[in-house]
Amino acid sequence: MARVPGRDNRIAIPAIVLSLAIVGALVWFAVPAMPLVMAWAGGTAGNAATMLAATPTLHAVVADGLDVAEADCRELYPTDLWNELTWTADAILSQSTAGPTTAMTDLVSALAPTATRTCTWTDSSGQAVVTTFATVSADAAGIAEASLRGQGFSCATADGTLECSSTTDAGNEHQSVRGALWVATVSSAWYPDDYDQRIAIHLWQ
Repeated sequence: MARVPGRDNRIAIPAIVLSLAIVGALVWFAVPAMPLVMAWAGGTAGNAATMLAATPTLHAVVADGLDVAEADCRELYPTDLWNELTWTADAILSQSTAGPTTAMTDLVSALAPTATRTCTWTDSSGQAVVTTFATVSADAAGIAEASLRGQGFSCATADGTLECSSTTDAGNEHQSVRGALWVATVSSAWYPDDYDQRIAIHLWQ
């Protein structure tokens, strides 16, 4: 066998044996600590998962800070109701800043909306569901209730939202007022189930 110049087996072999002995000693000392290390790692991961689970999910209330003049109708409807309306075969949406189509013109004058967004869904026969989202004064609910009750509307307040409904010359009317937001809907024919309630939940909850 050829010899490597400068290499002495008398030195190399003891060095290898010594290295193996050191590695073996390190392993021997490390083994008892492994359960502690695993327990610490598991506890850390568990604590992290618990903290993530305990962190509440922030929920933005749509009506808070809403600028109806700049809002798109899509923002004002919950997803399920929006899909139901857009999937209605012959329903066409038009958007405008026109005021409420309610027959209660005195109410419109009393509440004096400063900004509006009107979403009109019209079918092929010309029947429509018209909903107007309007910015009003913060005390509008009291004014609206007195006016609407005087016109024969049935009214109730639940969770801070005034809900009034009646049939008028304009059609089936539903009025919702909470804080500085007034939602007025007039329908002349088709009307999705729980239409007004679903909008109210989307806006205020």
